[in-house]
Amino acid sequence: MNILQGIKSEHTFCVTLNQTQLIDKDKIISKFIYHHPVFNSTSFAAQKRRDEICGKNHTHFVGAYWRNGFHEDGVNSAIDVSNSLNKAV
Repeated sequence: MNILQGIKSEHTFCVTLNQTQLIDKDKIISKFIYHHPVFNSTSFAAQKRRDEICGKNHTHFVGAYWRNGFHEDGVNSAIDVSNSLNKAV
């Protein structure tokens, strides 16, 4: 995390998913629980209306919420915006 977050420290900070039982408890700074978004009929309806807000007033919205909530979905939504900008040129 030091390089990724630009942390200047004599200690090396790492992030792990699961297997915390293998780490000395005194070395754990914090624990977090994350969840993927829970979609419902309202959110699915909003996804279908993306074109109503994206690209308006020179503003685009990018996020995993445009698809299934996974990291890759966020990247794919960014690619969608990039492609739309390339078409506009």
